[in-house]
Amino acid sequence: MEPDPDVIRQLIRDENAMVNNRMNWFLILQGFMFAGIAFAWEKNSALCIVFSCVGMLSAVSVGMLLRYGILAIKDLEQSVQEASQPVLGRGRKETSEFMHLLLPWHFLPILMTVAWATLIYIRIFDVA
Repeated sequence: MEPDPDVIRQLIRDENAMVNNRMNWFLILQGFMFAGIAFAWEKNSALCIVFSCVGMLSAVSVGMLLRYGILAIKDLEQSVQEASQPVLGRGRKETSEFMHLLLPWHFLPILMTVAWATLIYIRIFDVA
């Protein structure tokens, strides 16, 4: 049985909505964590380390979740492209691997993990 492109499009829309919600919650959480560390920076080094660790671990966790969502969309898209017309305007094959890695759902969790690790380093070694 050939997959129906309209059904696949709807499944992709649903998965994309979930990815969007995860990105929004991720960015809200990271914003609150950065605000928290800004208030604690001069007062409590241990609290800054805790904020940074939680921020870093949440970035890694959400990054994995976002990756699985994008892979689900890719699998859905491939299931239809093999049998009929494309379901999305621009597929993964049409963008370079480097450009694909710069998309927010790949790049932002990595960027936030590095930012939190940098804050840990700055706080522990009193660099700034």
